[in-house]
Parts: sequence; structure tokens; C-alpha cells
Amino acid sequence: MEALISEVVSDFFGREVRKVVGLYGDASYRRYFRVFLDDGTFIAMKMPEGASSVSEEITNYEGELGELPYINVARYLSSIGANVPKVISPLLRCGVLILEDLGDVLFYALADSAKGSGSSDRLAHIYLEAVGLLAWLKDRAVPSDGCIAFKRSFDERLLNWEFYHFLEYGVEARFGIEVPHTTKEEFVRITRLISSEISRMNYIFTHRDFQSRNLMQKDGRLYMLDFQDALLGPEVYDLVSLLRDSYVVLDSELVERLIREYASLRNLDPERIREEFYLITIQRKLKDAGRFVYIEKVKGNPAYLRYIAPSLLYVKDALEKVPRYSPLKGLLLDLLPEWRNDGVDK
Repeated sequence: MEALISEVVSDFFGREVRKVVGLYGDASYRRYFRVFLDDGTFIAMKMPEGASSVSEEITNYEGELGELPYINVARYLSSIGANVPKVISPLLRCGVLILEDLGDVLFYALADSAKGSGSSDRLAHIYLEAVGLLAWLKDRAVPSDGCIAFKRSFDERLLNWEFYHFLEYGVEARFGIEVPHTTKEEFVRITRLISSEISRMNYIFTHRDFQSRNLMQKDGRLYMLDFQDALLGPEVYDLVSLLRDSYVVLDSELVERLIREYASLRNLDPERIREEFYLITIQRKLKDAGRFVYIEKVKGNPAYLRYIAPSLLYVKDALEKVPRYSPLKGLLLDLLPEWRNDGVDK
């Protein structure tokens, strides 16, 4: 693969590539490489065969885009002044796209270091900066006919699909069982009520995966990555992605502080934002738990299985804060061993 990347990039720039180094990827089918030329480095993103024009996540968009969603959303975000990697090339042969190299400082590493050092002030400072970036994005991201994100949304069908994805993979495929029909029916009934409630929230531009591994720091500024699945979603969906990140577990006091900070920056009712935050946590984190199993079973990558437990414990905590949906907690209690060995700070 490195030889192919070297050839494609060399052809584009018209000069020799000195070295190509494979980089740690994410949960998608895309692969990333750092390409070294005499005058600097670039990132080559290799799209999978046959999927160069579609998003990784399921969407409800049925139109013809005519270009890579990553390029489309990157152009829009750049137009509003957001910090994203510069797109250097069009989509090249073999599904290769050349991007600006932002370096190696992931937000995840910053947060993990702060937690490891025991510096609560440093951790809070890091997350306050990310919440500030998110609030800025929501303020600036006004609808545009040219951006695919405004042509797809978290409708009830999509929300319900993600709920069922959890049942299918997070329970049945994971444990090799078939959920009893009556349990499945009740799960569908309750989760459709949640989907209906979420679908009535205020919808705005949503990154869809605004979390610690999709933010990088360069020259003291935070940059957003992996925004190709952006769509219209609930106001606090991205806030849930950030503060209920499966990779960095924050204590409840800091989470509550950051929810209030976001509400203040956006001039929104903090109690409403808090209520919506925990309701969306139920939907988002069940989806994540199912997705992690899907990545192992279908994509052959077991690296994300260890993040199932924190994801499910977030759901348990959220259900305690949204008591009207407590029947869902009772329904899942016998199916989820993580809930019988609680380890997430609430």
C-alpha cells in the first residue's frame, strides 16, 4: 500500500516522495499515511474500494452528491472559518486524497495526560476550550445549499435504526443469543418514544462524532477531523459525543460544569440543555456500544471492545437522570453484565 501511495502522491506533485509511513487509523475503512517530500509532509487518506463517495455512517440522504462527502463538508467548514485540515488535492486515482498534515497532538492525548497527572484544573481547561470551539461552531454553521450536512438529518428512522443496531450487535451478536420476542418488542416501543422526543428537539449543524480522537491541536489551536458524516441533529448531540466520550471518562462534577458552560455560551436554558444531554446520551451511547461490536464482527477489528463498558455505564447513569424511561433500565439489566459491576463515576 505504501508503494501505491508514494506513486499516486508523486504523480500529483510531480516530484519524488522520500518516504511513506502508515498511521494509526480509526474505526472506519479509511487508511491514513504520512508522506514525506523534500519540502514538507502531507497526509494521504486512502478510501476503501467501492466506497469513495459514501459516508461511513448510515444516513437518510438519497440524492446525488457528485463529490466526496469529506471534500464537500471540508469546503463548507473552511468557508465559515473553522479549523480543519486543508484539502490539497481532488480525489485521486485509487481513492487517494491528500490533506494538510496537522501533526500528532490528539486532543485525546492531552486529556489523557491531564487525567494521568491528576491535574483537574488542567483537564477542565482543556475541555473548556473544546466546549468553546463547539459553541462557536454552532453559532457559525448556518444552513447552506451547497453542504450535504444540511440535506440529511437524524430523523426517527435513523435514530430507531441505531437503537436496533445496539440490540442486534451490542447484545445478540456480542453474546451469541437471541433476545426474547417480548423483550425486543418492549425495547422497540420504549426506544421509539425516545426517538420521537429527540426528533422534536432543535436541529442544527452536527459534526456527529465530535470526540477526543477527532480533535487535534496545532500551534495552540484545536482542529476538527472526520466530519464527513455531518448532518442536522439535536443541539447537544455533539456535546454528548465530547463529554460522554467512550475513550476519556470525566467525573460528573466536571460534566455538569461543562454542560452549564455550553448553555451559557449558546445563551440557552441550562436545565433544558441538561435534560436533552442525558436523553441523547441514552441513544448515542447504546448506538456506540453496538457499533463497537459491529467493528469487531464485520470489520475484524476488536480494538474497540474495551470501550463498550464505559459506553453502557453512561447509559445506566443517564437513565437514572431521566426517570420517565426507567423501564428501559429494567429491561436491559439482565442483558448487560456491565450494569452489575458498575465502574463509571456518576
